[in-house]
Amino acid sequence: MAMAASVFETDEEESEVAALHWLESQHAPEIFASESNPRSLVKFYVPVNDKNTVNKSGLQSTPGLMRSKQERSFPTSIPLDPTVTYIWRNVDGVESHIGALHSICSKVIRVGHSSSFVRVWVQTNMEEFETASTTRVRWQPVSQSSKIRVRVASEGEFNRLKAACNADRIEQFVGLKVAIESTKGKPQREAKAAFEKLFGQVYGKNLRAPEPTPATIGLWQGYRCLGQDQTGPESVQGDHFDSELMILTKLEGRNIGVQDTLALTTRLRDACMSQCPVVPPPEWVGGHNSETGMPTRLPHTAFLALPYVGNRYADGHVMGLALAFPNRTYVSPAERGRLLGPLFYDEDGEARIIELKLGNRGVWLLRLEERPEPPISLLNGTWTGPSQSWASVTPVVLDRFPKTTIGEDRRAWEMEVRRTIAESCIGSGLPAPTEIDLDTTAWHTGTPRAYAKTRRLRQRNSADEHAPLGDGFPLMPGRPGKPRRPQIHVFLRFDQAIVGPVLIGAGRFFGYGLFKPIMLDGIRK
Repeated sequence: MAMAASVFETDEEESEVAALHWLESQHAPEIFASESNPRSLVKFYVPVNDKNTVNKSGLQSTPGLMRSKQERSFPTSIPLDPTVTYIWRNVDGVESHIGALHSICSKVIRVGHSSSFVRVWVQTNMEEFETASTTRVRWQPVSQSSKIRVRVASEGEFNRLKAACNADRIEQFVGLKVAIESTKGKPQREAKAAFEKLFGQVYGKNLRAPEPTPATIGLWQGYRCLGQDQTGPESVQGDHFDSELMILTKLEGRNIGVQDTLALTTRLRDACMSQCPVVPPPEWVGGHNSETGMPTRLPHTAFLALPYVGNRYADGHVMGLALAFPNRTYVSPAERGRLLGPLFYDEDGEARIIELKLGNRGVWLLRLEERPEPPISLLNGTWTGPSQSWASVTPVVLDRFPKTTIGEDRRAWEMEVRRTIAESCIGSGLPAPTEIDLDTTAWHTGTPRAYAKTRRLRQRNSADEHAPLGDGFPLMPGRPGKPRRPQIHVFLRFDQAIVGPVLIGAGRFFGYGLFKPIMLDGIRK
């Protein structure tokens, strides 16, 4: 976008335009960059322009002059190494555009904000460069298991940016305005008619020129840091779920705790089912065989709630929802887009606002998460690792009832539950864990108990009634006439780093049994 802006401002030379058309058609580049240190946030009070109205604040040097002050801050992050490099390997045709690219880069003075001054250059000899830095690491574009998402250009990007710039219409407006105001008679009438035909309204002196449309790039690419991911044990991905979640951020609605996961995920599933163009929806969407109506045994989409947990100040409120699709060997990305795309995107490719009606919990408005730096709870890597240690955020619903009760023989009960959980891991396409720990209390800060404690009410004619005692998850509903299954918080450790999402247990397709990598001694292990 910065390179395109420099071309727009310098008469759009033919060779430079051709160079940018060539560049936008290339694959996503590698990124070679360092970590950064955020600068301490300092508040400034900036006086605005003088007003004729009476304001609340006075200047100490001139008590009679009143002026308002606005609090502002200027967050800044300082890189350890100020050089960032984008690397395209094995590209064809660069020789014919190298001169134009040098010329464009020499004219780029900023990226993004006008205070972000930069110097840009083209480098073709990479061998010496790649071994020169010790603070920078390589980020590789990947289709799965990404840690971050970055906006990238694609074919047609230059023309889209040019249309957003709106320079032609601005120049036409100014030219017609000058013609109308500097002429009389027939030339003026002709200029007014041309203005009305072009802009769809009668000319007036109070009309303002069109403004540029905020330029955006809508294509996102996942990236993984090779320097970090290649250390430690080799990572393994589960067989059932794709490692790229489709994450929705909450735009409006009441704060809802993670203990209400089922209310949120059920409504999201209903929205996907109702908007699916195929009736009945295929097995990978709804989890039921389209012919028999029976639950499918094949991997299908899981609907998740993503809460703020695992931080010192975490309170467990849900910040967004997500869809965990079946592995790409079961359902291709193209098939997902064909059936679920209309729910999330409009005809112009813009993200839709999704409305979920939650009964007495109000209404939630959601949209696909597309911010370059979303909250940690809405980052894909927060929920997919890789990591060797995982702990449940929502309780695991056991696939079967233990034969013994915890009151009869706690040790035998725990051993049986551990075997059930190990089998659940294997049944969910994960390797068998080397360590399993159980508790009603969660390992992640901000997560409620696995189930709410209750106490029996000591009232006449109410001997069987219970009242809640403390916070906890409701028991997941069971089949009609069947008792509800036990649920428990679980810690898992594997002998290899696992790429998530880690979802196990009977409630995994509705958000129960969702795990998050856990930090041990301050390190994700």
